[in-house]
Amino acid sequence: MIIQLSLFFAIGAFWTSLVLSMLFLFITVPGIPQLENYKAAKVIMASAYLLFCIISLYEITARLQGINLPTFKTSILIFATFQLYLFAHVNISLIDLKYLSIKKMVYHLIPVATLSLLNVGSYMGLWNDNFSKVLYYSLLIFYTVSLGCTVLLFIKHHRNYKKRFNNYFSGNSRDHLQWVYHANIFIFLASIAVILFCIFSENIMTIFPILAIAFYTYYAIHFLNYTDIFNYIEPIVREETEKNIKASSITFSQIENSIREWENKKLYLKHDLTIVIVASQISTNRTYLSSYLNSYRQKTFNEWINGLRIEEAKKIITTDKHATLDDICEKTGYADKSYFSKCFQRYTGTTVKQWRSMIN
Repeated sequence: MIIQLSLFFAIGAFWTSLVLSMLFLFITVPGIPQLENYKAAKVIMASAYLLFCIISLYEITARLQGINLPTFKTSILIFATFQLYLFAHVNISLIDLKYLSIKKMVYHLIPVATLSLLNVGSYMGLWNDNFSKVLYYSLLIFYTVSLGCTVLLFIKHHRNYKKRFNNYFSGNSRDHLQWVYHANIFIFLASIAVILFCIFSENIMTIFPILAIAFYTYYAIHFLNYTDIFNYIEPIVREETEKNIKASSITFSQIENSIREWENKKLYLKHDLTIVIVASQISTNRTYLSSYLNSYRQKTFNEWINGLRIEEAKKIITTDKHATLDDICEKTGYADKSYFSKCFQRYTGTTVKQWRSMIN
């Protein structure tokens, strides 16, 4: 029964990955220059899904003919190493459009391909048992080190992405690319499972193809939806076209004067502010404004706007003891009460209710 169930899910994984790989290949992408790297990433994903299709077909064949566990472990390890690098490059390119480079990816895949070919030689009986074990554990160590490197690389780029995100939006804007972060967590946990399987397991886990079907479907749906949300996320995932010239103290002084005038007019109380809107209102561009806030005020755009709004909220609470939470949110530019409460506690160290009690 367990063998039949395992075979059923392996067949399901094969057909799922095959259909999704075809979607990656044949769904069209809008012909705009900004999406050129996304087009390349889509082809890479089609390759990754076809690779999963091959490994699923191998598992089906192995289960029907009888599994040689050492050979199967080596095959899984080769597959996982290729997938790790393919997904790492694509995931980073989704949050940083300029990252993807075919040359860079090929450079990273050369040692993967070399170790894989040497391990394939073990299948063919080209090496003795001791050398085959050395090759197998060399690939396992390489995979483990690669996992650490790709995770650190993704964290670095994701932090930069979140900084750009907070430097663009003022409020509780939805992060449409949060799924990329979640996908990377799943890949990390799956990679740990592969390492443990290759070292300790004496059986093939039925749950692997089940989880793989769920993950590959989840990833494909969100990946193919990328073009639909591109207009919203484009300012965050691409570098700005303006040259990031270091502004002189005079330039920053002029921006400071404009900002103070803007703050005095309390334009920060308007809803749905972005750094582009504010930069336009003070007659500068987002590059200079972001640079000024990050360098001189040591704040992101989001932190600056929220700080101003919370100060205004404190004044309202002090002068109008009967103001409701809805009233305060409306007057200070917040559309979400829970987000306002979270910001208020972050900036004051107390809740709104506690603040009322303190001033009374």
